[in-house]
Amino acid sequence: MSASPTSDQATIYQRPVELLQNLIHFDTTNPPGNEARCVAYINSLLTEAGLETTVLAKDANRPNLIARLKGRSTAPPLLLYGHVDVVTTANQDWTHPPLEGKVVDGHVWGRGALDMKGGVAMMLAAFLRAKAEGLAPAGDVVLAILSDEEAGGDYGADYLVRNHAEQFEGIRYAIGEFGGFSMYIAGRKFYPIQVAEKQSFWTKA
Repeated sequence: MSASPTSDQATIYQRPVELLQNLIHFDTTNPPGNEARCVAYINSLLTEAGLETTVLAKDANRPNLIARLKGRSTAPPLLLYGHVDVVTTANQDWTHPPLEGKVVDGHVWGRGALDMKGGVAMMLAAFLRAKAEGLAPAGDVVLAILSDEEAGGDYGADYLVRNHAEQFEGIRYAIGEFGGFSMYIAGRKFYPIQVAEKQSFWTKA
């Protein structure tokens, strides 16, 4: 897939399923990640829409992207963040090819459709729509697209907070990866509550 948007990509936010499929087509299996082409595609959509972007990378093949939608006042910024790397599909038996993004019975099949290119597609669609419709939020909205979430964040979140903390100055609230998932029990939708999340812990023997 090309990293440059075609003319109809200017309205891709109106077709979030297609946007998700485009993201799934990029093989960002971590390791090794190789998120550069996927991030470049997202960057091209944002810059074509007239949004400010900054690409920051510890490794050129593992970039991170920060975009900012200007607010109308000095209210604290809101952070939206998501990652585009995915875990491997090796030794897995997929019903449909994992990088195809096929829609079957109203569901998108593909590696990352849930974790978390689906979330990134929703955030990106909302961000692009807000820009297209001239929405001016109370404060800035910052969109962070990250690499390397699946393997500890050395090239992603950890790198950014250690080396580019100024990008997140003033942020008090953030919307990121999803906590729980809805499920059907006895024909009724049930929403579990997640109150904790595991994190990486490194030690030396």
